[in-house]
Amino acid sequence: MPKLYLCFMITFVVASCCTKVSAQAHKDAMPPRINLDSLSPEDQALLLLYKDSFNQDVQDFLFVLNDSKRKPFDTTVYNMDKSSHVEVSLDFTSRILSNGRDVGVKGVFFAPSLAYFHKSGWYLGTSLGFYTDKSITKLSPVPLAVIATGYQHMFFRRWFISAGFSRSVTTYGNKVSRSLLVNNVSVSTAVDMWKHLIIGGGVYFNWSTVRLSRVALLSFETHSVEIAVSLRKEFIIYKFIGAKVFTITPAITAYFGNDNQVFGLQQRTKGDSSETRALLKFARQIKTFFGVLDVEPSLTIDWRIRNLDIFATPILAIPFNTFDTTSGNRTSNPKEYRFYVQAGIKYLFNVKKKKRKP
Repeated sequence: MPKLYLCFMITFVVASCCTKVSAQAHKDAMPPRINLDSLSPEDQALLLLYKDSFNQDVQDFLFVLNDSKRKPFDTTVYNMDKSSHVEVSLDFTSRILSNGRDVGVKGVFFAPSLAYFHKSGWYLGTSLGFYTDKSITKLSPVPLAVIATGYQHMFFRRWFISAGFSRSVTTYGNKVSRSLLVNNVSVSTAVDMWKHLIIGGGVYFNWSTVRLSRVALLSFETHSVEIAVSLRKEFIIYKFIGAKVFTITPAITAYFGNDNQVFGLQQRTKGDSSETRALLKFARQIKTFFGVLDVEPSLTIDWRIRNLDIFATPILAIPFNTFDTTSGNRTSNPKEYRFYVQAGIKYLFNVKKKKRKP
């Protein structure tokens, strides 16, 4: 019994010593605690600096996460569609094409315009068209004038719809060609599917003003139909390179229809040429065609600075189903690529109602 008691005492003493040693080692391994009240003024200033820097990093991170949910800046141009206003603009096209097809017009095209938009959606506008092609400028100093009216509006902040009518007045070409396909009725719409991913479409119908009882038009000269389907994505950046709103929009648009519009333009430009006379021979083939005209990928860059709006759109036209008026053959995929640029500048004047005096 004394031996058992002695063994128990020795075991207890050894275990107690090990526990104290382990606790002392753990205590020595822990870093010393710092009392913030005992910091020097320099250390306290440095600590506040680190704290502000960390808070700023957190705010920047949250800003990026919530950027798509933020409301846009209340700029005049961005919210102009909510009020009545007047627009003065100048548009430019570097190459004259019709659905990716060459119409025989050289040089560039530019058009100044003036339009009034009511806050309800109704609009009325007029524009002039000028060419740098010498064959057209010799015939008329102002070859084209257009008047347009219609309605456009954004519903539920996601659905845009537009319907309009325009009448073109041409002052070059012979009497008949000046009346070909000069009236236009269009209906278009676009829907924001998800975070500025927009799908849109439109139907455009043109017809001539020549009285069939007086002039016998070719079958494809009386009217033309065109359908456009597009997909685009808007990337909106606020307060970027001097602009309150800066938008980059890649898009791709496919056009379906017939070749009537391009042949009407060719007749007006080339007059009574051998190519124009060849159209009569293949009038039936031209009349019965309806298919893919061209596909156009594009990239629009838009600056909005207060009342000023500037845009530039490089476009690559890829035509399909082209028709050769010499042989009468149609090529489904000619493997032709035509690059052109559309650009413009617009200034908007806000129209405010006068307050009635009591």
